[in-house]
Amino acid sequence: MLNTLFKYWSYRLFSPDTLHRQTYEAFKHLLKQDGRAHDLMAELEILYYEGKRRDMAGIRSLFTQFSSAVQAMIGSLAVLKPTDATTLAQYHKKLDFYIRFLLAPPLQPAGKPFVLALSEITKSDVSGNKAYNLAKLKTELNAPVPDGFVITTNAFHLLLEYNNLRAPLDELLSKIDIEDITGLQESSRQLMALILAATIPPEVSEEVEKGFSSMEETYGASVLAAVRSSAVSEDGEHSFAGQYHTELGVDRENILQGYLKVLASKYSPESLFYRITIGLADEEAPMAVLVLPMVDAAMSGVVYTRIPYELETSAMAVHAIHGLGEVLVSGKAVGDIAYLNGGGEKIIRRRKGTQAQKLRMNGSTVKEYALQQAERDEFCLQEDRLLELGRWAGRIENLYEEPQDIEWAATDDGSLFILQSRPFHQEKAPAPRPEVSTNTGEERILLQGGRKAAGGIAAGPVVLAGDDAALKIDHGAVLVTGTTPPSLVRLLNKISAVIAEQGSTAGHFSTVCREFGIPLLIGVPDALDILRSGQIVTVDADRQMVYAGAEKGLIQEKGQVSQDNLPYFRKLRAIMDFITPLHLIDTEGKDFRPENSRSLHDIIRYTHEQAVRTMFSLGEKTGSKSKKQLQAEIPLKVHLLDVGGGLCAAAENNNQVTLDDICCQPFLSLWKGLSHPGVDWQSHSHFDWKRSDEIALAGGFTWGNSSELGSYAIMGLDYLNFNIRFGYHFTLVDTLCGKDARTNFCLLRFAGGGGAYSGRFLRLEFLDIVLQRLGFEVTVKADLLDARLNEIGEQELCDVLDLLGRMLGAVKLLDLVLRQEEDVAKYVDLFFKGQYTFTQPSS
Repeated sequence: MLNTLFKYWSYRLFSPDTLHRQTYEAFKHLLKQDGRAHDLMAELEILYYEGKRRDMAGIRSLFTQFSSAVQAMIGSLAVLKPTDATTLAQYHKKLDFYIRFLLAPPLQPAGKPFVLALSEITKSDVSGNKAYNLAKLKTELNAPVPDGFVITTNAFHLLLEYNNLRAPLDELLSKIDIEDITGLQESSRQLMALILAATIPPEVSEEVEKGFSSMEETYGASVLAAVRSSAVSEDGEHSFAGQYHTELGVDRENILQGYLKVLASKYSPESLFYRITIGLADEEAPMAVLVLPMVDAAMSGVVYTRIPYELETSAMAVHAIHGLGEVLVSGKAVGDIAYLNGGGEKIIRRRKGTQAQKLRMNGSTVKEYALQQAERDEFCLQEDRLLELGRWAGRIENLYEEPQDIEWAATDDGSLFILQSRPFHQEKAPAPRPEVSTNTGEERILLQGGRKAAGGIAAGPVVLAGDDAALKIDHGAVLVTGTTPPSLVRLLNKISAVIAEQGSTAGHFSTVCREFGIPLLIGVPDALDILRSGQIVTVDADRQMVYAGAEKGLIQEKGQVSQDNLPYFRKLRAIMDFITPLHLIDTEGKDFRPENSRSLHDIIRYTHEQAVRTMFSLGEKTGSKSKKQLQAEIPLKVHLLDVGGGLCAAAENNNQVTLDDICCQPFLSLWKGLSHPGVDWQSHSHFDWKRSDEIALAGGFTWGNSSELGSYAIMGLDYLNFNIRFGYHFTLVDTLCGKDARTNFCLLRFAGGGGAYSGRFLRLEFLDIVLQRLGFEVTVKADLLDARLNEIGEQELCDVLDLLGRMLGAVKLLDLVLRQEEDVAKYVDLFFKGQYTFTQPSS
């Protein structure tokens, strides 16, 4: 601080020209960082307000860049106004700390225990939910759970630490865009490769070997294992159904490689999509791995202890197939279904499935067999086994005091095993809906029948699986597919409904569709042949109907995961409270001081304002006569700073100048548009500024003798940097308009507004359309618009600046006028027909 002050006063006293030069360079750097900070802040706002999902590593990276830009602005202000910069730096440090604390991942303990027997598990944060739930069933109910062990989350954390993987993982995660399916697959490939190539720490390997030896003592030396995921956030509030890998038939020799394969599946495309979509950071879903002895399943399946809106409210459904359960949960087969009463003591009815193939263990490998005729004809589970399973399901639900989704298996000798229990994700009851009229002169019902796997109704264009459309699928499409593998999860952010020729209500994809509120209709024969790609259809999964066209009377808002309840958005909301609120509004008020900064936006605002003030006070500090005030026919207060040729020689000694004194061609062209006779500057509007100070605004601009929010122009002969202050928003025009078209450019930035968010959004849509017609490249982020025009001839650019001036005059209150999107095209048409006054809605 002392060094900065010493340099500052030395240059001011002994070398004012050096001070002038350094101040101008610092000011330019500050403006560059100001633009960068606003861009990054807009990206953060988009993530929150528009519900965009991004990995938390990307959020941290984005905030780091944003905070660095703010810090760089303060650094530039230290050259311009050192005392203020010192105070701002202190507040920046505090706010930066608060936000980094909120974004910090949970602790990643990497000490023992690395392996726990099921009987030793007491906490889910070490074992993951799947292992913890099985341990609870075994301990409290003495349920028939295989006796295995879990490789803890501590072991996973140590593996990352041992191989220095956290930084490269975060680097890849920070760049993921889940909307880009190809990019997601490539990121997944690189992430999984890092895990598969990792070295397992010796202390972990040793503990895993001991755990396997213990299992061999119980089940024999030839025991094979099922190696399954047991992530902390899996099988709880969020199911992660089918998103992670399971390795079957694993022997001692391959247990460590099997462990790495399950860990690597944490970064599969579908699990990445699922985790990022529900809003969990990578560190909030650490992976434990469950190792259980293989059950040589002659039969297996799923029990849902509650089936909403079917039969009676307390009914449970038992899904059963021959062999291993993979063909059921992957949606490849429809098993037998039995409905039992709530206690599992009475069979209400059964329905035979359509299974044709089964999977059985053949040594350490899984082999597919055709079902024998007797297996096709008879139900998988005999009545006594079915009731036994039902009673266990009832006891498990009572233990957890909520409906459960239970996986089970039975051996050839009839021994029953419980392999998993997690909360059953129920869907909401469908709201009453009107009947659809089919008396339209054409057949409206395209498909009828099938089974509801996830309820709801939605409409959109058909996309047929297998025609490569999945990689370029548009938002709101209806996916038509043969089967429902869990990998389809990665498309859920783009599709509105799914129709499948095959599938099971007990499948993993069905579970996820219920969680995400995506209607899923399964068991619809010939859907791929009947429906055409691009055809608009309405899917009513509750009624098992598919209609031609969009039945708007039936469509309801998708029951997607509530944004406010996701950890991701709660965290974003918390950090945005320290970033975006603007408290330092009144630049002339007594509270406009650096120590009143309560957000990083405040710091940006104060820093920019003081930089502009310092820049325009250079004339006083250096004895320069170049700072002037414009006297013009419209009520817009403009301060001018000439950096070479902007003012004509005759105006050199005048404090106030007129348009005749200005030689800056881009300023004159822009002003010509602002002062166009069609722009209304006479109908003054009044706004209630902070603390009810009434400031008369000329159509949204400050006017008269008010010093608040004045406009500033830095100009040369062919250069203009014009910061135009509106009542509640601002515009920045930066342009070079010379003889060489190759170097000419025009940049426009427009932000803010006094109207509601919808009005500001519609005004930006108007500006977007107009500017694109004028040849600009336009980018809109939240309520910030940037436009760029390059390599344009001098006269053509002058004409564009004239139209820009008219446009800025026309839209000064448009955010308070626009009410619906349909009005935007009307106002654009009026603008290009020469109407520039939009303070009242046009007829």
